[in-house]
Amino acid sequence: MGMQTKKDTYQKWKESGQLDQVLSFIKDCARKLITQREMCEYLKINEATFVRLKKKYPEIEVMQQKAKLELKKDLVGALYKKAMGYEVVEEEQFIEDRGKGKEQKRKIHRTKKQIQPDYKSIIYLLTKNFGRDFNERKDELDLMEKKLTYMKEEWSNGREQETEYSSEEDS
Repeated sequence: MGMQTKKDTYQKWKESGQLDQVLSFIKDCARKLITQREMCEYLKINEATFVRLKKKYPEIEVMQQKAKLELKKDLVGALYKKAMGYEVVEEEQFIEDRGKGKEQKRKIHRTKKQIQPDYKSIIYLLTKNFGRDFNERKDELDLMEKKLTYMKEEWSNGREQETEYSSEEDS
């Protein structure tokens, strides 16, 4: 009789019809920044087993990376929205009871609200994307850069003098 190969966890999930559900769960965990340890505990597998599965079935890792990229896009989008400001519509429903035997009257009151741009979000995005020209400490950074440049000049001048001095001593 031929030897049966032992099935790994992935193959067991596939055979039991749970694979799509498990992969969806793994993707969801990656998107919600749930640690690998917590995810493995929930799946009732060892972390080392999960690492082996990721190596053997690269689609698992690809899926995790895509989920993290989606999260990053959503977070940047939310930060952008907060920086630019946005509009929300609030709804309130009022039900008028006209008494016995009469129909109730429903009124919907919609209010548009403008959420103002968030200054700190604007500064963060400008600083991250367009450099220190938009940093709130720009003047301090420029001053530090000048000091560093000045110190380099002094240091290099001092080194040149040291080299000249050593040459005279050697003769």
